[in-house]
Amino acid sequence: MRPMSRLKIITTLLLLAVAPTAFAQTCDCPKNLTHLQQQVETNQASYQHQVVEMNRTAAYTQFKNHLNQQAARAQTPQQCLGLIAVYLGFFRDEHAFLAYAPQYAPPPNPKARPRRPAPPQPHDGRWYFQDGSFSVTVMPAPTLHGERVAVMHHDDTRKWPKGQVKIEFFEDEHHTPKCIYWRQNRVPQVHEVTFTDSTMKIGRRLTFYRRKPSTPPPGSLALPPALAVTYPSATTSYLRIPSFDLTYTAKIDSALKKNAAGIAARPYLILDVRGNGGGGFDAFKPLLPLLLDKPVMAQPYYGSVWVSPDNLAYYDRTKYDYAPTRQDSTTELAYVASLRPHLGRFSPVEKLPDTIALAAGFPHRVGLLFDRYSASSTEGLLLTCRQSAKVRTFGEPSAGAVSYGDWRPIELPGLHIWLALTTKKMVFETATDFESIGIAPDVDLTAHDEREWLHLVRQELERD
Repeated sequence: MRPMSRLKIITTLLLLAVAPTAFAQTCDCPKNLTHLQQQVETNQASYQHQVVEMNRTAAYTQFKNHLNQQAARAQTPQQCLGLIAVYLGFFRDEHAFLAYAPQYAPPPNPKARPRRPAPPQPHDGRWYFQDGSFSVTVMPAPTLHGERVAVMHHDDTRKWPKGQVKIEFFEDEHHTPKCIYWRQNRVPQVHEVTFTDSTMKIGRRLTFYRRKPSTPPPGSLALPPALAVTYPSATTSYLRIPSFDLTYTAKIDSALKKNAAGIAARPYLILDVRGNGGGGFDAFKPLLPLLLDKPVMAQPYYGSVWVSPDNLAYYDRTKYDYAPTRQDSTTELAYVASLRPHLGRFSPVEKLPDTIALAAGFPHRVGLLFDRYSASSTEGLLLTCRQSAKVRTFGEPSAGAVSYGDWRPIELPGLHIWLALTTKKMVFETATDFESIGIAPDVDLTAHDEREWLHLVRQELERD
């Protein structure tokens, strides 16, 4: 995969910020939505895969037409952004995200008052967020999408005044309960909603409770922010890696070399990649000699680019952004040239196994710990380690952001926002679908307090 480094992201954002035509127009929701749809239908890999290849054109067209009718009634930027989030929710593509332009402060969400008279529903009333930092009140109030909202009741950060709309509930074309959830940065996301008497679950990562929670849920524990190697016992090493951003490649390699003797002296290793949102495959390659038990490694998946004219032009324009050496420049030039013959279709994949020089001796057993925030190339590591009998995985299902990648920015004029549009799909060895679902661990720890997870993994490894 051709990951975008932090420097590349910053450069992209700055270019968008100073582009003379960027965001210069006033909000015109039908125009913005049509522009987005044209870009997605022409260039997005997940559209070509999920709509064209899966023969869902009729369902997509019906959904799009209904959304365009709603766009004609949108009167505010927030309503338009909500519709854009609903549109993007049609695709299961965790790498397609929205982000505001640099230095732009989005306006506060509108406040809502309960509509009266309205018949009460079982899920109306107070709900507390999973970490206890804020609470909302579900009540009847009409929106562009539905008849109920959740407004802020209390916010510890004081960034959301009481009464502001935090969640907009609606049903999709299949009558599935969904919502527009406005994140803390006021970027909207669409999720499915499930209720019980005591919980309101939004997507896979967000849970609200009828009573204020007293223990932190999985994913809310403050994890060590830096790469670290420690030795919790005479038989176990602990390696914490918070990111596989390419800037971490040298750090990981250096840490492994510095601690090679300590790791080699212990039969067990805990590799903790909770909260690791990914980056590039090259960043975790130094780990593979410790994790694999066979010298020949099959790639868990292969990237296939949707070669539209716009995508090809973008790859050509940015080819040297990923080329720090002359050899890298030659490789990138050849890669772009290899895409040209496949204009208007997905590029073919070439399945080539890698040879790994395995580490001699220890560790004999590895506990790989991950959570719902372990994503992208981190999930590539999880799938790679399925080939190794010495690795056992622990935690909870991963993020499910592994089927698409190599995004490029698309401006939405008048809304001060841009979309990360994915240009590549991943071709897996099996037909397993992980997108928005995640990779399940061998040992699910969600029934346990996350503060106990490390102890449980170490206990399992040292049981021999």
